[in-house]
Amino acid sequence: MELNSKILNAKCPNCGSELVYNPKLGCLTCKYCESNVFLPKKNDNAILVRQYTPDFHPNQLNQSLRAYKCNACGTTYYMSSEEKSEKCPNCGLISSTMVEDPGYCADGIIPFKITKEQATAEFYKYVRKHGGLPKDAKEDVKKHGLSGVFIPVWNFQFNIDSAYSASATQLRQYSDGTYYSVYKPVYGEKHKRVKSLDQSATSTETDEFLQLFTEDDYKTIIPYTPEYTYGYQVDTIDRNIHDYYYSVTETAEKEMKEEINKKILSSYKEVSNLSVDSKANDVFFNFTYVPVYMYTYTKKNKTYKTYVSGTTGKVIGHTPKSAGKFLWTLAKLAILAGIIFLIIKIINS
Repeated sequence: MELNSKILNAKCPNCGSELVYNPKLGCLTCKYCESNVFLPKKNDNAILVRQYTPDFHPNQLNQSLRAYKCNACGTTYYMSSEEKSEKCPNCGLISSTMVEDPGYCADGIIPFKITKEQATAEFYKYVRKHGGLPKDAKEDVKKHGLSGVFIPVWNFQFNIDSAYSASATQLRQYSDGTYYSVYKPVYGEKHKRVKSLDQSATSTETDEFLQLFTEDDYKTIIPYTPEYTYGYQVDTIDRNIHDYYYSVTETAEKEMKEEINKKILSSYKEVSNLSVDSKANDVFFNFTYVPVYMYTYTKKNKTYKTYVSGTTGKVIGHTPKSAGKFLWTLAKLAILAGIIFLIIKIINS
């Protein structure tokens, strides 16, 4: 059956139980009777790429999201179903209260493509390579698992158009082999398309997780509908997009000036009085939810976060180390060093 606007409360039309998005099948699946419900047809007129304007504001209210505030760290996050989240995606503690907050939603969404079980398997491979987990962290993962979270992201693309002028020095050689300097004005234009400058739109996450996503991921953006978030958490949008715009364009302009300086220096001995007038034009951006499985562990006021891409299973981040495994590794190294020492001693005796 096709999902229609009457089934936006994440309830199974057959038994009334909770529906969750199923990455394996690309549909909604009932937690109780396991019946599948197909998603709505894609809206071809949906906005997926916006042209940046100084008055832009993410003012699309999404009433289907329920807001929760963590009593421990103060983070506000969202859930798409009536179920209360057990665990804060920011600090990992279980202490949250539902609050009145309409929330904003992004234009597009990249759906989860791997399941929680697949992400957990990749997570365990990662932690085994990085020293394992302490006992209480293992129990925590076993009890609560990874959290599936949609994180809002801005992905910018724009042109940098630059006009430059400078005084340059060029060495020339007399017939007797000696050199002399020639001063001449240098001027010109340089243009560059800047792509894939992205930043988290939520202050609850550092930008480390952005390394998980590539241009290929952003090519798979589809129009946002809340059904894709059923069964997952949705991070709040609280960063100022205009601050980020000025930051990325300023950085791009500085890089352009450095490139122009290097270009002139490749032809001339010295460059002075370099003046570069740069401007960002044709600025477009995606405003998108990206899918992340996350494990958060807090101990002794220190928080560890590990991120698993919801599209590829790639893992980055930090995990608490197992002290026992670390000591055992040191012991094995000590034993190996002792064996090598004995072999060398026998050979030299």
